[in-house]
Amino acid sequence: MPDKKYKYDLAISFLNQDEPIALDLHSRLNLNFNVFVYSKKQEELAGSDGTETFRKAFRSDSRMVVVLYRDGWGKTPWTRIEEGAITDRFLKEGWNWLLFIMLDSKSTPPPWLPETRIRLNLEDYGIEQAVGAIKSRLQEIGSRIQKETAKKKAKQIEGQVAFRAEKERLFSSSEGVKAFESEFNIIRQEISRIIDDISKDVKGITIQYGSESYHCVVTSGSVSIAVNWRPRYANDLHDSPLKIMEFNGRLLLPQERGRFRVPFEPKALSTHEFEPDITSVMKWCWRAKFHGETYFSSSELADFSLKVLLNLIDRSDKGEIPPIDQLY
Repeated sequence: MPDKKYKYDLAISFLNQDEPIALDLHSRLNLNFNVFVYSKKQEELAGSDGTETFRKAFRSDSRMVVVLYRDGWGKTPWTRIEEGAITDRFLKEGWNWLLFIMLDSKSTPPPWLPETRIRLNLEDYGIEQAVGAIKSRLQEIGSRIQKETAKKKAKQIEGQVAFRAEKERLFSSSEGVKAFESEFNIIRQEISRIIDDISKDVKGITIQYGSESYHCVVTSGSVSIAVNWRPRYANDLHDSPLKIMEFNGRLLLPQERGRFRVPFEPKALSTHEFEPDITSVMKWCWRAKFHGETYFSSSELADFSLKVLLNLIDRSDKGEIPPIDQLY
């Protein structure tokens, strides 16, 4: 039986908020494969029944389908159409043509998705390895790598050059600084929200929290963390790392300064640094300086900060961190 001819090698399904990831994958894969991303096919959609074109792209026109998944996928009008096409196709063809890329470790995949090799976590793989996994799967199921032409390569470089120029413009502007001031406010708010959740559901752990413009303190009494970020200049983001600092002892909360004193000066233990960054995967993000090319959204960084504190609490409780007052 001859191999079926497909209009596309790959179709990518995603929520609007994840379009940057889809476009990044498109840029990396379109040199060698024909990739369907709706924002790259607007003329084609405008000249047809958009709903049916969407459905066919995922139901029958693409050799492989990649879903960029987080909670909410399948609930919007377009992703609901795509989900229906994908589940219909499963009944006829099985799952070998499908790959779910999990974007958020907190998200729960749909109940119909088998727990097999058809899913991977972007946090674990990173974008480069995800691209490699997609290429490998495409070749396994019959796609042939198209020869990279000079024109295609030039178009890819054009996009990369434009992105780097825009990134540098934002990093050297008050607009960029204000954007990350807003991101730091998200971190402050999210830390407060998570602490409230912990306080409601977890017994035996007491956590106090306070913050001001560029500074947060979270303490259990025996150990503390400080989360600090301040731009170096009002119109420049370069050399302005966010720092999560670990302390043995109780730090005063911002609202307590000048009113209380601690009996022993807290001792700094270690520091985690993150640089403000902008990537095609996440518009605004924080790049970990201590762990390769690992990127965190502001909400994820708030969660990471509290996990640093909880790890300190655990180590202190096990006696791995001696108290400051050795006579206590």
